[in-house]
Amino acid sequence: MDTRTGSDRMLAAVCRVPMFRGLHEADQRRVAAFASIRDLERGDALWHEGDPADALTVILCGRVKIVRHAEAGDVIFEIFGEGESVGAIAVYNYIPYPASAICLEDVSVLVLPRRDYFELLDRNPDFARAIIRELTRLTLALTRKLEDMRGQRVEARIAQLFLTLASRMGEETPQGVVVPIQLSRQEVADLVGTTVETAIRTLSRWGREKILISGRGRFVIPSIEALRACGPPGDGEDLVKATEL
Repeated sequence: MDTRTGSDRMLAAVCRVPMFRGLHEADQRRVAAFASIRDLERGDALWHEGDPADALTVILCGRVKIVRHAEAGDVIFEIFGEGESVGAIAVYNYIPYPASAICLEDVSVLVLPRRDYFELLDRNPDFARAIIRELTRLTLALTRKLEDMRGQRVEARIAQLFLTLASRMGEETPQGVVVPIQLSRQEVADLVGTTVETAIRTLSRWGREKILISGRGRFVIPSIEALRACGPPGDGEDLVKATEL
């Protein structure tokens, strides 16, 4: 793990983060002055469940899963990608992290100490409103996930997972919508609350039927409508369509 504070890289990193783009240049430079960058490898932990939430973490590249370990098996609550803040609710509420953050691939993150972060919020109402919107989005996403998992068949939950990933990070290609993320069958199972054997059977069959094709570091959805048909009734109305990705 490498921590660096080179001024040029730091300012460029700050300016790349959506939540900081609306700040005045002077404030962007203030953020760059107290921020640091951490580079991690796949499988590394940003933090573990119970660690103090003493800094805001924003992903510059790569993806991170939020996971809670339990005797019955791991539960993955969310996946975060480029430009998104991780653990913001714990930081904002001064509580320990309720789950662990593990890198799904090589990751670089921008780290802002909590004290400096709150001073920035106090000085910039527009920035504070952007953070509130992000916290609201995270809360609604978790609430929806819990609701989606109640009483739904496994196929519908897996379809919902990949429709959501397609809406957030999908890329339109001649082969279909590409979701550039590396997920093991176990991680898919943990994300939807099922066994790895069930996830393997479902994804293998969908691969044969060309509904969802697994590749190296990516998944391909040849037809969003075909995948949506595997989901719960009425699902996908608020998702980005393939032509809009």
